[in-house]
Amino acid sequence: MSAIVVVDALWGDSGKGKTCAHLTLKHRAELNVRAGVGTNAGASVTLEDGTLVKARQLPIGWVNPGTRVAVGPGVLVDPLVLADEVARFGLEGRAMIDGRCGVITPEHVRAERADRHLADTVGSTCTGNGHARADFVLRRAVQAKDVPALAPYVTDVAREVNAVAADEGRTVVVAGSQGTMLSLAFSPDYPYTTSGNCTAAAAMDDVGLNWRLVTDVVMVVKAMPTRVGAGPLPLEMSAAEAEARGIAEYGVHTGRTRRKAEGLDFDLLRYAAMLNGPTQIALTFCDHYDPRMRGARDTGAVTPRVRDLIGLVEEATGAPVTMVDTGPRLGDMIDLVPVPTG
Repeated sequence: MSAIVVVDALWGDSGKGKTCAHLTLKHRAELNVRAGVGTNAGASVTLEDGTLVKARQLPIGWVNPGTRVAVGPGVLVDPLVLADEVARFGLEGRAMIDGRCGVITPEHVRAERADRHLADTVGSTCTGNGHARADFVLRRAVQAKDVPALAPYVTDVAREVNAVAADEGRTVVVAGSQGTMLSLAFSPDYPYTTSGNCTAAAAMDDVGLNWRLVTDVVMVVKAMPTRVGAGPLPLEMSAAEAEARGIAEYGVHTGRTRRKAEGLDFDLLRYAAMLNGPTQIALTFCDHYDPRMRGARDTGAVTPRVRDLIGLVEEATGAPVTMVDTGPRLGDMIDLVPVPTG
């Protein structure tokens, strides 16, 4: 029996997709299910052969051949994006969406692109998610079960998630979206937020997971946090400095420059830990924090500078750092606890 929830501590873009992919491989997970608002946030990972995988509707745990992928009932679905990802990744027969998902229409996308408040003030991706979510709350949105093109993928994802998680020897990984400090109700930075909450509890709710089945909450902490769009970013460095240091980042789908911080705000990290209750921490982008970590894959390669950071993060969160991310490739990850066998 196992359900692992993956959640971002701060403002997203922390490597949750890679962390989920790593966990599906490590635990031979049967199911990887997407939580979050919808297609307004991307996930990416570079495979061992150098192939860059980018998605924003389906989780990317399918990199494990035995893992099915799904979208929870609390998540919006864009039929065009879904069809593209199923085709690109060859996921016919392995992808599911819940029939109760709200549907993003072309009209929602057009409305957001014309909404200057969202585009200019909030810094929204303008992918139709906010307007679709508003229609869903007002009970006038279309649901996935009512769209003929989605029929091959429709099932009761909540039932499937709980069945897998409750069964001995089977594992489900829940992929949270965006970041805790972008949560509509919990961020101190409203209106510079997303249109839903991004905590571990919100992710469980998005996929209909019984909390009693949760075995771990993995909180992903980016060693040098980033933020896209408007809103405060403590310890922010200049874009020129990030470029000069070779650690500049850009959005997976929008291509927008990610504003980058020198390091962690530990008061915010403590608050994120309070909200999420992590049992494990994945510390990511350690190669940006210390270039000597680039591509390291064994525990002996963890540098003193990163070990010091691990200690500070563990003290702030009250949870052990069990994974250290060291580069863009899927295998650029160090497990600080033994990998299960059998």
